[in-house]
Amino acid sequence: MNNFTHVDPNKDLSDVMNTLNVSHGTVAKDFGFTKETNPTNNAFIDVNTLKFQLNNGIDLYTISNNDKLVGCIAIERSSREAGTFYIEKVSVIPEFRNQGYGLKLMDFATSKIKILGAKAISVSLIDSNIKLKKWYLAQGFIESGFKDFEHLPFRVCFMRKEIK
Repeated sequence: MNNFTHVDPNKDLSDVMNTLNVSHGTVAKDFGFTKETNPTNNAFIDVNTLKFQLNNGIDLYTISNNDKLVGCIAIERSSREAGTFYIEKVSVIPEFRNQGYGLKLMDFATSKIKILGAKAISVSLIDSNIKLKKWYLAQGFIESGFKDFEHLPFRVCFMRKEIK
C-alpha cells in the first residue's frame, strides 16, 4: 500500500536525505557530477540544507511502500509568477523505478497544487537528460525555456504544464 507523508522539518530528516542522495546519485553518476562540480545537486544534499529548504517555502512529501520510504517530491509556490508552482526533487530509489511511483508522486503533487489554486506547474531539469525530458513530455509538459547558469555544469531546460 502506498502512503504519502508530509515531511516535518523538525523531525529526523536522515531517511529523506538518504532517499534524495540515492535517487539523485544515479543521475550524478551518469552525468559525471561530483560534490565539487555540482554541489547543489540532491545527490549531495545534507540534513542542514534540506531543513533550511523545508523552512523556507518547500513542501516535501514522501511515498512509502509497506513502510519503506521509496521516493519523494517537493512543491514550491513561485514568487515570480502568480499561479505557478514548481515541482522539485522528484525522486524514486533505483530498485523501485519503473513501477509507477514517479507518476504517483506527480499525480499527488498536481492534486495538491490544484487545491492551492495553481494555473501552471513548472519543472527544471538537465537539458541533455533525454529520458527524463520524454517522461515529462508524456505527462503534458512542454519546453518553455533554457538557461546556462554559471554555477551548474549543464544547460537547464525549463518545462511547463498548464493546469485545467
